[in-house]
Order: sequence, then C-alpha cells, then structure tokens
Amino acid sequence: MNTYHLDLLQKHLKKSLERYCQLCDFSSDRQYYSNEIILSQTKEIVLQYIHLFQTLNFLDRQTEYYQHGFIFTYKETDEDFTSNPDCADIMKLLTDSYQRIAGSVSKDRFFLPIHVQRISSEEIQIFIGVVTKDQHHFTISIVTHQTVYPRPYASIGNNRYRYLLKMMETYDPDDYATLKTFVNSKGISYHQFRKDSFSFFESPFYHHYLKIKMIPVLEDIMLSTLSYKEIAYKNGFSNYYQLYILFHRTYHFPFHRILRIALQK
Repeated sequence: MNTYHLDLLQKHLKKSLERYCQLCDFSSDRQYYSNEIILSQTKEIVLQYIHLFQTLNFLDRQTEYYQHGFIFTYKETDEDFTSNPDCADIMKLLTDSYQRIAGSVSKDRFFLPIHVQRISSEEIQIFIGVVTKDQHHFTISIVTHQTVYPRPYASIGNNRYRYLLKMMETYDPDDYATLKTFVNSKGISYHQFRKDSFSFFESPFYHHYLKIKMIPVLEDIMLSTLSYKEIAYKNGFSNYYQLYILFHRTYHFPFHRILRIALQK
C-alpha cells in the first residue's frame, strides 16, 4: 500500500457516504432510521470498500483495518466531553468537524458525512461515518467507524509518477489501437512507462485501469436502484458480461455478497 491507494480509498468512501446521506435525506421514511440502522448500513459500506481494496491488492489481505463502530449522542449546546475521557479527544475532533460543515449546508439536511484523521509516526487512524440531527430534540448523533492503517511507504508527491495519474484519467482503450500507441502519442518512452507503472501501481497499467473501473461500480451496486446491466453501461463497460467476468471470475468478488442498500430504502 502507498499513499495513492489510501487516498483513493478515502476519496471513494467519502463520496459513497455523501450519497448514502442524500438517500436518507430524500427518503420518506427518514424519521424511522435509527442510529443502529445507520451504524449497520454504514459499516457495510466501509467493510465492502476495504474488502474490495484488499481483493485488488491495494491493501494487504491479512490485515484487519476495521477496528470498531460507535454512536455518540450529544446536545448541540454541549461542549464538555470529559465524562468519557478515553474518547474525549476523538469526540472533540468529530464534533469540531461537524460544526465546520454544518453551517454550509441546507437546514433540510439531517444526515451529513463526517471524516477525520489522526496521524502518528506508525499509523493513520481514519474515523468516517454519518452525523444525524434530530429535528425535534436538538440532539446530534455521530455514527462513526474507526479504521487503522500503517503509515504508507511511498508518496504521491514524487513527481516522477505524477504523469501516470494524468494518463490514467485520460486513457480510453476505444480511442487507441493499443496501449503502446496511447503512450507513444504522449511522447513518453513505453519501456520507462511500463517500469514506472509496476513501481507505482504495483501492477501493469491496463490491469490497474480495470481495477479503477471497478470501484464506482461498487458504489452503484450498494447505493443505486439500477439493474446490473444499467450499472455496467453507466460505468463504461461494453456489456454486462464484461463486468460480470471482471468481478466474479477475475477477482472473485461476486455481486450477491454486496448489500443493495438503496433497494431497502
């Protein structure tokens, strides 16, 4: 794992939790969503992303990254968390993060994503979850999940590899006969390109391109009501079978193990 993989995980988790919050806000049953339901469903989202990233070899398969989930409820006027000194510091981080975003969103929003980090010399702790606001009792519930990662060994700040990310964003196999044609059109040595791809992505460029295409598919399966065929076309696959082969046979990440949360709303 390098910082690129960890940044990618956080980016997609934050995006999915924002979409989850919108689903909750727009649901006619939102007043019935208990903190326990939110905890269960958001845990499923976090675990599915971690599992997918482990399956794609972006994260170590043997490491337990997920620590635990918890619910913390307080009144908007509360400022003192010393009643629980063991978690007072992280509670303050989470509530401060909520206060920073609360003023910039519509008062009609009762579910907001939240994300904070604590970084030490040995590990990165990431707390990600959902803030729910009780519209009648002026209380805030923070439903969050703690995940812990070892400090990555490589940095995206290394300019030598930055060009690979730009190429990953612009590459479309339908526009070029071969990957080599695409690379040569950018005036880049194909030999050096292959070496850099292995060094940074830890896999060939095209294999990584397919892995990246799989990540938004996971979000659509969990958080949309689209059919699998519609999800395939939305995410740039030529047909459903191509998507099925990639998930089920290449990476053994079958659809039936992914909870379709939006269909339960």
